Amino acid sequence: MRRETSPPSGTYDCDRSMRILACTALLTATLLAQTPAAPKKREPPPGPLKAIHVTGNSLYSTEAIIASSGLKVGQKVSQAQIEGARQKLQDFELFNSVAFQYQTTPGLPPQYDVTFQVVENKQTFPMRFERLGDPDEIRAYLKEHVDLYADRIPGTDKSLQRYRAAVEAFVNQTTPNTKVRVVISNDDPVELTALFTPNIPPPTISQVEISGNEAVDSGSILRAVNQVAIGVPLSEVRLKMILDAAIRPVYAAKGYAAVSFPKVEVEPAKTNSGVIVKVTIHDGPLFKFGNVRFLGKGLEEDEVRSAITFKPGQTFNSEQMDNFRLALIQKMKRRGLLDANIVNETLVDDAKKAVNVVYHVSAGEVYNFGTLDIKGLDAATQPVIEKLWGEKPGHPFNPDYPDFFLKKVNEQGLFDHLADTSSDYTKDETRHTVTVHLYFKGGKSKAEEEREKREEQRKRNPY
Repeated sequence: MRRETSPPSGTYDCDRSMRILACTALLTATLLAQTPAAPKKREPPPGPLKAIHVTGNSLYSTEAIIASSGLKVGQKVSQAQIEGARQKLQDFELFNSVAFQYQTTPGLPPQYDVTFQVVENKQTFPMRFERLGDPDEIRAYLKEHVDLYADRIPGTDKSLQRYRAAVEAFVNQTTPNTKVRVVISNDDPVELTALFTPNIPPPTISQVEISGNEAVDSGSILRAVNQVAIGVPLSEVRLKMILDAAIRPVYAAKGYAAVSFPKVEVEPAKTNSGVIVKVTIHDGPLFKFGNVRFLGKGLEEDEVRSAITFKPGQTFNSEQMDNFRLALIQKMKRRGLLDANIVNETLVDDAKKAVNVVYHVSAGEVYNFGTLDIKGLDAATQPVIEKLWGEKPGHPFNPDYPDFFLKKVNEQGLFDHLADTSSDYTKDETRHTVTVHLYFKGGKSKAEEEREKREEQRKRNPY
């Protein structure tokens, strides 16, 4: 008869332990298998669409977004259809993101209440149309034929191409087979624009004609405009910039601060492939100087006012106004304010026919003379120049002084065989000091050259 014996004290029954572990694992697996899995959330069945809402929109109306989604209140929808509508909105590339959520009402079938949450692309550009027809007619066409139309559009490829295709369809109504291109253009100094043009290079300006001018003679106007307009590719923005930059200053110099160009026409030239630009000019009224103000630091206003070259009530003259600005800048620089700058602003008072002038002054830091660097002289003559140099270290630096000093050196004829002199200076923008460089070049001096020239003339004409 077999008897079970216990293992000796202090020993471990491996077989029995393994059997216990195996049974425990089997029991655990059996219990898990019998435990029911958590029920998977079921998607609600299709049902009628009760309401649609939109949040996060400001550039595009709620009605336009809903219409573009393709969903309509009352139609039967499912979650998959709502996702399809969300993706359709996302594909317009007008939104950085589009999400949705919905609620259903109890009952069979359930009713759906859907909300689209959009994040709009805020980086948008105004549209500009050139050589394609009347811009107002193009915009009217786009409003009817482009989903989610806006006057400003993102620069994304799909967005640009949707509008490009619509513009091309408009143009082809009257000019079949015309291809249109669109680019984000930087030719407008105010802001970037989405520029639509025919997909062919623009013609160049070959001639400018003017009419309507009375205050300024045609010759002066044409000389000013032709040197910057002829040969330039035609562009509405570029043409406006040319007229403003070339003609306005000519008028402003005579007191006509409100000159305008009420009509600008373009027609093909008959003798070349360019175009003729016909500009109608309206002189406008004669303006006077109004009040003058100075904003900023760096000038003693009382001292400056006494030096103003124009007075309120005098005929406005833009050149006189700007020349005074340049003179003030030079005056500040002579006091060591080498970074000084002044910007003038004109405020036109149409009621009083006056131009008020504001000078915005930016002084910067004072630069002091630091060291003198002399090049081209030997060890014997260099100390002579150093001794004659009048500027003292630590004093405000006058940028006119080096050339004034060299002129005096040349006039006094202190050195033989001195052909030429020049100067420049280097600013230390950290310590606000200046190193002046004087350059001396050997050879015949100007005085010697003049004497030889006079001697040669006497030899040729002794009597």
